[in-house]
Amino acid sequence: MNLPAAFLLSGACVALAVALQTLRLGRRGGAGVVLLASFLALWMMGLFLLELRTGELADRVLPLGMLLAAAFVQAAKDVMGQAPRWLVPLAWSGSLAVALTGLIAPRLLYGPGASGTGPAFWPLAGVSAVATLAMNLRLAALVHGTQGRERRRRLALLGANVFGALGGGGLIGLHVLGIPISGWGVLFLAVSLSLVAYASWAPEDLREREGLIQAAVQSAGFALLMALATTAASTLLNVRPVWVAALLGAACALPVDASRQLLVEAVTRKLFARPQTVPLLVEAVEKQTSRAEHAETLAEVGKLASAVAHEIRNPLGVILAEAKLLELSGADEESVRAIRDQVARASRFVEDLLHYSRPRPSRMQEWDLEQVVAGAVSRARQAFGDAAPEVSLGLEPLRWDVDGEALGDVVVNLVTNALIAVETIPQGRVQVTQRRVAEGVRIEVEDNGPGVPEALLPRLFEPFVTGRGRDARHPGTGLGLALCRKWVQRHGGTLTHARSATGGARFVILLPRP
Repeated sequence: MNLPAAFLLSGACVALAVALQTLRLGRRGGAGVVLLASFLALWMMGLFLLELRTGELADRVLPLGMLLAAAFVQAAKDVMGQAPRWLVPLAWSGSLAVALTGLIAPRLLYGPGASGTGPAFWPLAGVSAVATLAMNLRLAALVHGTQGRERRRRLALLGANVFGALGGGGLIGLHVLGIPISGWGVLFLAVSLSLVAYASWAPEDLREREGLIQAAVQSAGFALLMALATTAASTLLNVRPVWVAALLGAACALPVDASRQLLVEAVTRKLFARPQTVPLLVEAVEKQTSRAEHAETLAEVGKLASAVAHEIRNPLGVILAEAKLLELSGADEESVRAIRDQVARASRFVEDLLHYSRPRPSRMQEWDLEQVVAGAVSRARQAFGDAAPEVSLGLEPLRWDVDGEALGDVVVNLVTNALIAVETIPQGRVQVTQRRVAEGVRIEVEDNGPGVPEALLPRLFEPFVTGRGRDARHPGTGLGLALCRKWVQRHGGTLTHARSATGGARFVILLPRP
């Protein structure tokens, strides 16, 4: 086994290792790099067989390299995020047709040992050259108007396409025409693979990108070392026939570890409800880090909220005292009431801000959920006085471990919102249900009001988002639903929204089993 053959063998194993590690650890680059690296491995293996003069086998494997063209189109679509809808299917259909033709009837393309042209060689060479040129011109056009990392990614893909064409169709074309230098195609293909890996891995987070690069370098180093060692051993020991040496080299250099990891992780995901694989552990660490950063941010917000509350509460107390003096001195009652209403609104905002930024500790114990929900509904209706709309209840007797005060506040907030929504509707109704389900306990608050505006739905549970304007009869602070979701999440549950059958709003609390 000569040196070019050894490099082709190691290059094929490296390409396969890159494909496997990207499949295992990559999360944002798309399928392009996996397919491209896999077909690069297949193409280099075909050149390896050709270099070893394995005859009919090499002749049938080499045409499979045409799948590289479709893989480049797929990678370009993944990287650019744009392509005509017909381009990718057309590329795969054409490449597959040529690959299968060469696999079944290689003499249509070239003679034995890929030497001499067949009847389909020149037409195929012309179409491939035009398609490659068009692809490169398209990639070059897409480079213009971009900057920074995106520009580098597109330039890398353009370079990968050029080197892939030179190391693929270019060298095999020369071989067919009697210039047998295809063994050195690994140099072009190695550059192509490196550029494709860069273009596809660039969008990954820094930690994932470093993991992919380290895994690829480890696999590449091991594959190259084992292929060269096998080459030297087969030469010294004069191993015959040559395909035996090739088989030994492939067995030693193949990325068995990456394959094993993929298999183990796939089996682990199937067998265990909470699998602990490297990619999942990395995601867990990221989420934990994000939560820690979020907690730190909330702590800072809490300090700011405390300072704001202190600075606002004192002036609010003074304003209320002055309003009382105005009332005693005979000032207009409507004006005094307006002052008090605005002071009350400002006080509610301060309290909500403090609750959101500095939530009190949970006090979990067994509660009668029917009493918690019914009491919360009663409190919500009391704020509306005698004119409060009716609320129909459907509550199952049930005891559950919850923070009764916090859950009650959640129901009060949801029912209050529902009452506001139906307050001016002649046939307005609010329905509250609570029942046991397979997942745990489900509490629903539903109304037949106008529903949540479409524009608010994507941000419904974010802080300071409200559908009630500043001058509304019941102006909102925009913190109520954000607080409700936070309290429900501290129970390990979920709070979601959906439209009711009548077009109104339906909020669903799902509390898991303890």
